[in-house]
Amino acid sequence: MKNKKVYIRLIITYLAVFLFPVMVNILILEEISESSQDNICQSVLTNLNHTRDIIDNNFKEINTIVENLSANSTIQYIATQMGEEDKSIKISKLLSAQDYMGAMRIQTFVEEYYLIFHETDMIISPDHIYLNAESSKHFFRYGDYEWEDWKEKLEESYSKYIFPEAMTMQNKRKRKMLLYVQSLITNSGTKGNFVFPIKSESIKALLKDTYVANGGWGYLLDSEGETVLSMPSEKDEFELVPQKHMENGKSIQQVRMNGRDVAIIKSVSTKMGLTFVAVLPKKYITAQINEAQKNTLRMTFVVLLVGIGSILALSWYRGRNIIRILQILFNISTADEEMPKGDELVYISNSLQQLVDKNTDLKENIRLQEPITRGLLLERLLYSSEIRNEKSLEEYGIHLAGKRLLVIAFWFGGDVVGEIGDHASEFTVYKQVLQKELDKIIPGEKYLCDTDINAGAIICALEDVSSEENPPWSKDNIFGPIEKLGSIFWKEYGVLVRMAVSNICKELTNISKAYDQVYEMLQYGADSCRKVIFYDDYLTCREYYYFPVSLEDRLVNAVKTGNAENMHAQLTEIYQVNVLERSISPSMMHFLVNDLQCTVFKALHGLNSNIEIEEEEIYKQLEHLNRENDILLRFNRINKIFKYICEKVSEANQANSSKQIQNIENYIKNNYHRSDMSLTKIADDFCFASTYFSKLFKELFQENFSVYLEKVRIEQVCILLKGNDNLEKIAEKTGYNSVYVMRTSFKRMKGMTPNDYRKLNG
Repeated sequence: MKNKKVYIRLIITYLAVFLFPVMVNILILEEISESSQDNICQSVLTNLNHTRDIIDNNFKEINTIVENLSANSTIQYIATQMGEEDKSIKISKLLSAQDYMGAMRIQTFVEEYYLIFHETDMIISPDHIYLNAESSKHFFRYGDYEWEDWKEKLEESYSKYIFPEAMTMQNKRKRKMLLYVQSLITNSGTKGNFVFPIKSESIKALLKDTYVANGGWGYLLDSEGETVLSMPSEKDEFELVPQKHMENGKSIQQVRMNGRDVAIIKSVSTKMGLTFVAVLPKKYITAQINEAQKNTLRMTFVVLLVGIGSILALSWYRGRNIIRILQILFNISTADEEMPKGDELVYISNSLQQLVDKNTDLKENIRLQEPITRGLLLERLLYSSEIRNEKSLEEYGIHLAGKRLLVIAFWFGGDVVGEIGDHASEFTVYKQVLQKELDKIIPGEKYLCDTDINAGAIICALEDVSSEENPPWSKDNIFGPIEKLGSIFWKEYGVLVRMAVSNICKELTNISKAYDQVYEMLQYGADSCRKVIFYDDYLTCREYYYFPVSLEDRLVNAVKTGNAENMHAQLTEIYQVNVLERSISPSMMHFLVNDLQCTVFKALHGLNSNIEIEEEEIYKQLEHLNRENDILLRFNRINKIFKYICEKVSEANQANSSKQIQNIENYIKNNYHRSDMSLTKIADDFCFASTYFSKLFKELFQENFSVYLEKVRIEQVCILLKGNDNLEKIAEKTGYNSVYVMRTSFKRMKGMTPNDYRKLNG
């Protein structure tokens, strides 16, 4: 046989290099078994962590929806008007709220959510509005709850609460769902609840990896340790892991449950407090390992046969190149021979690049998420003066830092030519056209912010031309083109567009204030023939006064809390803008003072009943106020009225601090055993906003409410552990929803488990 020695050398080299390590591993079966078992458990843990991250991100998006909807002025208005006598809500307001809910329905695992108001049976969702009890009760059903029972359940306050999986009907469609509930909080308290039905199959699909789906089972616990979702095995096996195995903090552990060995894998969410648990019987893992070992042996023989056959075939058909092959394998070279041409590394690099380029799912997910995040960042700029991280803006292509900024608010509405529907898709087209046309008028980057279906704002990052006396974005240069742009919309689309242009902002923190100003201009300009309004012109106009709702809310809160310094700051802003900057007309001043008088009564109405206010003194001051003609004197009188109320509130707070401490202590002592005990509930019962009560509690007790409540409960647990009650009964008596939660809290506070404490003090 020709080149016989070459064949033998090639086969020996192949066996030594490729097959020898494989054969050694096969002989050490125990090591393979342990390694395979760890790999299986690690694979399940990786899937649980991935599922946890996906679900956390979805809940984060839901919480963002709740935050934005709760801050929406239309929804706040509907919620506060709903329970008052002789009040009615215009259908346009309801439709506006519904449109806004539809716009906020971003990509989550929630198809349709809804808002139910406490005072009525009305339900609003992005797709439906039910105005009365007769229609509402056919819209939703959860588990065995009848409509009235469910309505009573939702009259409670909830914060990130999850109802367990149950057969749920929503708009005549039945399926198994979890319910995620968040309360609608207004200035006057909790007025309703947002309910987000989540298809349990969506979560189960994420939890079902190969191993859990075939031989194990899994479930999901909420922050209180209650089971909210269960997923039995194919053989309908299901068993909860004992609490002692849940408390040790291990992600993977091998234990014995009811006479058989199992692997417990768990992943805990720090954001939502959810615990994802998977259980794999050891018998099933062993079967998987044996199958893997058999597959390894089969593969070894296949590789052996294919490798030897390939070497023989290569040598047989390409015998003339055998010397060149030897040169590659054994580094033999001659001066006359050339090495094979071509860069294999370049080929591998190109192949990997192609694989990355073909990963369309990852690219598509990134592409879909970026506009959502970008939109939320821009919306935060408009509504909040706090810029937490400028770098995060630039990561999503928003470059505003260090630039001159201009805010242009717009509103599509008014008269139209022919039939113009109010579908979001049509307004989206109008907004894109507006942004494109403004690019031609004002140089620099433009960032579109959707604040409503038919309205929004554009932040312009202007090019730096500070050396020019008359830059291209000055009022003289852009007024004509913008006015002409409005005419184009009317002629080509039959849409009347109104625009309001702010002054130049030199800091990011000024954007929210500029937006408040231009949005106010749009509101007041609704009845005006002017369709393009500049803030400079607006300041010189004496027909409108400046007193936005947000400023009034800040003023009322300052008075109710007795914060005279903050109250004075709000009144100073009102005075400076209206008197010093605008010099509003006497008639407008009269209306402004009337509004401030109404604010006085709003502040008085919201005061605690134990604050003694001499109403005669208030009416006396108001009477003097109405007789004053001088603007400065009128504002001084208003300031005195608010200052008087602040002083009374402050005096009452100081006088009643000890009494408040005693009342709160007694309340907690009498109610600590209730599982629904929360900051929101105690704040409501004491007639305070939860945010204010949280600060008040910390001032009175020098610690947070949750920490104080936990101490009270744990001390009661210590007392009960000296008796004969089991842990389940003790947890029930002390307000804990589960033994697991009680044990966790007890160990954190006392440094030992309840059982250890009982042994020491028994």
